[in-house]
This record gives sequence, C-alpha cells and structure tokens, in this order.
Amino acid sequence: MSSNQDLPLSVKQDPKPRGFRADIQGLRAIAVGIVVLYHFWGHYLPGGFVGVDVFFVISGFLITSHLIAKPPKNLADVGHFWMRRVKRLIPASFLVILCSVAGIWIFAPQTVWQDWGLQAIAATFYFQNWFLALTKVDYLAEGDAPSPFQHFWSLSAEEQFYFVWPILIGLLIFAAMKYKKASKTVVLAGIGLVFLLSAGYSLYATATDPGAAYFSTFTRVWEFAAGALVAALGTQAHAAKKDVASLVGAWGGIAAIGFSTLAFTGDMPFPGYIAAIPVLGTALVLLSNSTHKYSPNVFLNTKIFQFFGDNSYAIYLWHWPLLVLMPFMVDDFKWPQKLVALALTLIFAVLTQKLVEVRFRKFIDASALLSAPRFLTAGSLVLALFAGAFYLTSVRVADDAQDINKSLASVEKTVGDDCFGASALTEACGKEDAAAQTTGQTVAPAPVAAKTDKPVLYKDDCFASQTTNFQERPICHYGDGKIKVALVGNSHAGQWFPAIDTIAKENGWKIDTYLANRCAIMGEDQKFDDEASAEGCGDLGKWVTGQIKKEDYDLIITSNRQSVPVKGHSMKASEEPATEAYEGLMEEWAGTGAKIAVIQDTSWPGATLENVPDCVAENSDDLNDCSGSAEKWIPMDPQAEAAQALDDPDVIKINMNDQLCEDDRCYTVIGGILAYWDHSHLSATYAQSLSGTLESRLEKALKSDEFFPAA
Repeated sequence: MSSNQDLPLSVKQDPKPRGFRADIQGLRAIAVGIVVLYHFWGHYLPGGFVGVDVFFVISGFLITSHLIAKPPKNLADVGHFWMRRVKRLIPASFLVILCSVAGIWIFAPQTVWQDWGLQAIAATFYFQNWFLALTKVDYLAEGDAPSPFQHFWSLSAEEQFYFVWPILIGLLIFAAMKYKKASKTVVLAGIGLVFLLSAGYSLYATATDPGAAYFSTFTRVWEFAAGALVAALGTQAHAAKKDVASLVGAWGGIAAIGFSTLAFTGDMPFPGYIAAIPVLGTALVLLSNSTHKYSPNVFLNTKIFQFFGDNSYAIYLWHWPLLVLMPFMVDDFKWPQKLVALALTLIFAVLTQKLVEVRFRKFIDASALLSAPRFLTAGSLVLALFAGAFYLTSVRVADDAQDINKSLASVEKTVGDDCFGASALTEACGKEDAAAQTTGQTVAPAPVAAKTDKPVLYKDDCFASQTTNFQERPICHYGDGKIKVALVGNSHAGQWFPAIDTIAKENGWKIDTYLANRCAIMGEDQKFDDEASAEGCGDLGKWVTGQIKKEDYDLIITSNRQSVPVKGHSMKASEEPATEAYEGLMEEWAGTGAKIAVIQDTSWPGATLENVPDCVAENSDDLNDCSGSAEKWIPMDPQAEAAQALDDPDVIKINMNDQLCEDDRCYTVIGGILAYWDHSHLSATYAQSLSGTLESRLEKALKSDEFFPAA
C-alpha cells in the first residue's frame, strides 16, 4: 500500500499513486461529513459521532498495510516512521491549536481560560483523550463548556496508536522470521489477540465506567485492529473485485455505518458492543473493495466525495474550534451563523491542505535546517510556551478574583443594603427587577472565582459517586452539638450546606452527611448509563435508611434534584414512581421519631444556559440575558410532592425559590451576588447569605424550639 495513503485523515495529491483506493477517500468523506453534521446539527444525525470510529478502522488498515509492505527492521526505521507522521499531521494541528488559543484570548470570557489553557497543552502533546477521561467525566465538570480542543481526543488516541503499532508489527514479523513461521499467520494472530483483548476491555470498561471508557485508548485499539486485520489478510483478500459477494459486502458495510449514524444516540453506552456495527461495517467495505458497477463507488468515487476526502483532516481540525468560538463573536448562533462557520471551515481547510499539509511538508523535506525532529521539538516548545503563558495568565486572573469578602463589600456599597443579595427581590428594594440593579456593576463572587465557590463538602470528599458505582459511601461529620442532624440527598442537598452549617454553629447541631453526586436518594434504581451504577444508586437509598434508623437523628434535612429517570421510565414519566418511592422512604425515616425537612429543589438555569459564570462574564452589560422563565427553570420535584402528599406534621416542606425568582422570572445574579457556580448549583456565597431566611422558615415550619435554642 502506498505510503501517502497511510493516514486516516491525510491529504492526497495528484497524480494518484499506484494502488490508490478512491473508496477509502470516499469513506473519509463520509466519516468527516457525519462528524461535522453531528456537531452542527446533532438532532438530525444523533449517531454522527461514529464517524470517528470509521476513521479509526481506516487508520488501522492503512498503517498496517504500509508496515507490512515496509516492516521496520530496527529502531531507526521506527523513528523514520514516526517522523513521517510528524510531517503529515503536526504542522496543521499546531496551526489550529495556535489560532484557537489566540481566539480564546480575544473572544472567550476569562471564566474558561484556565480550563481551556490546560486543554491546549494536552492537545499539543496529544494526551487530550486522557485529560478528558480524567476530568470531563467528573460530575462537577458537566456544566463546563466544551473547549476548542475537545476534538483532539480522537487525534490523541490515533497518535498513541501510531507510536506503538510499528513496534508491535516489527516484533511480530521478527518473531516469525526467527522461528521460521509464516509472517502472515503470526501477524494475523498477534493483531487478533490485540483485537480480542481490547474488545473485551472495551465491553468491561463501557459497562463499569462509560464516561472514561469513551476516551480511553485501550477501549479503542480494537477498532484500529479491525482495519489492521483486513490489511494483514493480504492484498489478495482485499484486491479489487467485481463479483456479487463484494457488492453485497460493500453495501452492507455502508448500510451499517448509515444505520449507526441514524439509530445511535449520545446517551447509549459507547464504545461497548454497539460500536461493532460501524467498526465491522467499515472493515467490511475495506475487505470487499468492490469494483462492481453498482458498488458504493458509484458515489464514493465522485469529485465531491474525493474533495471532502482529500481535505478531511483539515476539515476535522477546523470545524470544532469555529463551532465553539463563533458564539462568542456573534449575538445569535443559529442556522445562518452556522452556515457561515461551515463555509469558513471549508475555506480554512482548503488553505491548510494546500499551504501547510502539502507545501510546508515539502519545505521540511527540502530543508537541511528544519528537519522533522527539529520542527517537532521547536514547534512543541513554542506552542507549549504560548499555551502555558495563556494558562498562567488565567491563573493570575482567577487569583485576583478570589477575595470574595472584599468583592461583597464593594457590591453591597454599590447596590445599597436594601438591594443586596436576596433583598433585591423584596419590595423594600424598589427596583423593577433583580438583574437591573447590577447591570454594568461589580458582581461577587467574580465569575472566574464563582466556579470554585463550592461548599467545603467537595474538598472533604463527602459524596458517593458514579465513579465507584455508589459503593463508596462517605459520611462526613461537622460540629459536636447535642442535636443530631442528617443532611441527605444529592448535590442539591449539598448546595445548602453553607447555610445549614451556619445554623448548626449557632444552635448546637451536629451534622452527618449522606450525599451522592447525581443519584437522587430515594431507594429506587435510576437510569444511569451502566447497570452497576443504576443498582448502586438504588442500594444507596436503602443503606441511608439503615443508617438513619441506627443513628437516631433528631432532624433530617433533605433535598434532591431529579436529573436521572427512574429505571424503566422516561424522565417525564418518572415523577409518579419517584414520588411513591420518596413517600415510602420518608415514612420509614419518620418512623424513627425524627423530624424531616424537605427543601424544594431550586431553580435550574441549565434548562436554558450552559454555564452561569460564563454567561455572566459574557453579559455583564445586560444580566437579563442570564435570567430565565420560572416555567422552564423551576424543575419537577417528586420529593417535595411526596412531602406534601404525606400530610404528616413531622414531614415539612421548605420552598426557597422566592429567593431566586420573582413572579415568572428567575435570576442568576441577585442583588449583586452571583447565585450559581455552574449551571445548576448555588454558589457557597449565595447559599450562605440565605442562612437567616432558611433558619426562620425551618423554625416556623418545625413548630419546635428544641432545634433553635439560640433563638
């Protein structure tokens, strides 16, 4: 197989080399097309993410074909192989990273600089997939905006494959020669073993830790190996064929890719076993290599498919940064603006292909001074220094914004006592709405600092999480008073801790926490993307009930956000079974003699906003753009409904949404205080400011002085 066909997204120049397969260029066009359309208009192609899997298979096939034709005989050959990859891939990727960092600096709010600066470094050194596996599957990061470098996860996985694969193929061929075995058999056996091991691990990891599994190189190697197996079968196996069998195979493979694109959705565990459909479908097209007059080549060989195939690598590189950064440049980002972004993608891609992928590579080939190793070293250093400087600047900006007390004093002076914090929502403020008074004024915490304005519970690791399938169940203890209080629920119970802790210190409470990320503690399995987490969440509720019975609490304060459906139900249909589950659970809790206070779930900006601090940073001149209708923002709350339905004087409901909303409007900056640290959770500062209001409502509802001796 000719060497200029050995990259999944690589460029092609005329004249076409001997052995060139136009159908592979057509497959590249399909792959990049469905990925781009998925990112721009995902509701039309919900499974368009499988285009990446198509690329992986093509990569495995072409790279292995090249290595079998010219196997590396020593480390020098391996080094030459790596440098060819550098010349083909690195210049264009470095250009896009550099332009993206510059675009962030100019257009994006400071709230994203720190995270995106780190991702720029990760993309530069091609470990973006591991960065995302370790961070972006974190529940606390789910509201973060995707970075312009997120798509580098797949390129990172490919680079890691390229690094290891020539060594493996070289060792297999060396072993065959040493032990006088047929090279084809040994190579097939070796690749087959890698295929089976990686596929097995992919099934396991997708079932147990699907978030990390999606980005892991180890769960994806079998996809490269699927293409490699086709290559290892030999040229006769995938020689051009005109028979009916090849015709059926080629169309069957195309159909498998098309089916995956339309039938798969982002909430399916992936890669796992369902990835076999697009992976084996792509491998089948490569194996069939049909030249029948009615084969898919009818369209794969056309000029439009060849154009997109030729420019696929550059299209893939440019489309995502433009899609992420353009909303910061224009007021609305809808169909017309997306079409502009798509047009710019094609223009930049063609220029990159001609000026960088082709001419710059020829310049490196001809230059005695700028060899591939020197370019890689110098380019990496320059880009890392640039991205590092950007990151350090973002750290300094964040540090400068950390003095929240000073910021609060400044805001209080600006808006006045009557309109500070939740007071802005009272008649005493005399303003038309809560947002208007802080338009163009200082906000506290500053948006950059707000992202870390979380309860101490996170630093103290007080949450059970999906990472361990809710099997690790930490209990955190605060205070040493005589009144025993349990704080129970998911992160929307945890968000109230700053207020509850203040109340506890004033009244002699001892608080034990029973908290989980995402899992609503109701004693029922919920629809997580892996079975172990679904069952673990249900078991967690039963375990909490056992702890409550054992510890003999005086008061249980609980709240939950219903962000995951009850197992076997849609989100909308979950309301009734969830309410019933909460009723049964709280009846058991009340049976211990404890009082139960249910805090109704707070308004949820995530219904219309991606991230509150980002929105506030972008719209400081008109904070109304970061508000929303109460109808959309106030979520269903089965636990609050259950508390109402029980009609038990020992089970009370507290609604604090009037501290976030007025009439039919809900706000994210209230009386100068930024109320959320992401798209969902109250900032510690705003929760703390509500401690007096929460205490008075608890005292009134509980109708008992025993909990409030300080009063």
